[in-house]
Amino acid sequence: MKKIILLFTILIGSYSFVWANPIDGTPVTIFSELVFGSNNNWTMEIYFRYGYDKSIDSIVFDVSNIKAKLKVLYSEGTHIGVITSDSLTTPLYINQDGDRVIIYTYSTNTDVPTIKNVRTDSLIFGNYPGATVGKPVMGYSIMRIWTSDYSDYGALNCLTKNPSLGIVNDTVGLSGTMKGHIYDMNKNLVTNLRGGYSLGLEDILSINLDGSYTTKIFTTPLNADHLFANYDNLEAFSGQIKIGPFELNDIRPDTVVAQDIHLIDSCSFCSILDAIKNNNSSKSNELTLINYPNPFNLSTNFYIKIPNNLNGKQGNINIYNVNGKLLRTIPVSGSSTISWDSKDMNGRIMPSGIYYYRLVIDSQTMKNGSMILLK
Repeated sequence: MKKIILLFTILIGSYSFVWANPIDGTPVTIFSELVFGSNNNWTMEIYFRYGYDKSIDSIVFDVSNIKAKLKVLYSEGTHIGVITSDSLTTPLYINQDGDRVIIYTYSTNTDVPTIKNVRTDSLIFGNYPGATVGKPVMGYSIMRIWTSDYSDYGALNCLTKNPSLGIVNDTVGLSGTMKGHIYDMNKNLVTNLRGGYSLGLEDILSINLDGSYTTKIFTTPLNADHLFANYDNLEAFSGQIKIGPFELNDIRPDTVVAQDIHLIDSCSFCSILDAIKNNNSSKSNELTLINYPNPFNLSTNFYIKIPNNLNGKQGNINIYNVNGKLLRTIPVSGSSTISWDSKDMNGRIMPSGIYYYRLVIDSQTMKNGSMILLK
């Protein structure tokens, strides 16, 4: 199978590596999988994103500040390598209970040989500070998958019960299940959330009428403190509800994690999502303009969906006071969500009151409405 590409709108991935200019073609050695055997012996799969390159001078592994160079040489274009401690100039001990592994790739710039490059990748696991994945018990491995096409914000280190050293990784045997209930600020069950919502995990939440939810989970999310709105075909819309933060530790395949979600903010856009969805389903060829929240405090948004016949045309949202004076012009480029921070064109914050907005495309007024600023 090809390396997995997980599709969801908003991701907060648990990534543990740093690439400077990661798409410039500079050689980089990436952690791919780690398996422990008896007596704490380890085997690691490494991945060469652009293929092993003759410009690579050396690959160095750093385990708890002890460094050793890789002795193995690969054929040019090789993508996957499997190594053990014996593959290094100095055997390195990796603590199965938790450790940090840093991989340095040193190379010579082929265009300017006097320039030396270095790229780093790392794995932190188990009980080591800053770990993004738990300890692999016997028979399990730590595997890296990607939530996008090898983007540096899409790497997830996961525990798997199906080690696959030497072949490309897939998601078989990776996911656990997280389930619980969703409560509002008054500790009442939330029963009106519909459509797609996520926690920045690998799957959309399946929300039931009784306020319960389930979702698949591969790893621990970073900063799980918002519930995000995700609607298919509504790429211009974004929304989030603040939730009580929680931490997930040591996620394992085929396990169930009980975790309730507590909203600590109101869902100002829930009704907007329904309006957008209904509008799109019944009037897919019409222009959509929705202002939310309204009334608002200092900041409000405009969801704009442009039909195909108007794509590419210049537009603006013009904002006026009750006397008809133009206060602000905000450019619009295709379907988008834009904001007004209640300031005029000189940066002055406007007082509480009623304001009017007008969407103008190609010098024609397409939509208009009013909104209330309450401070």
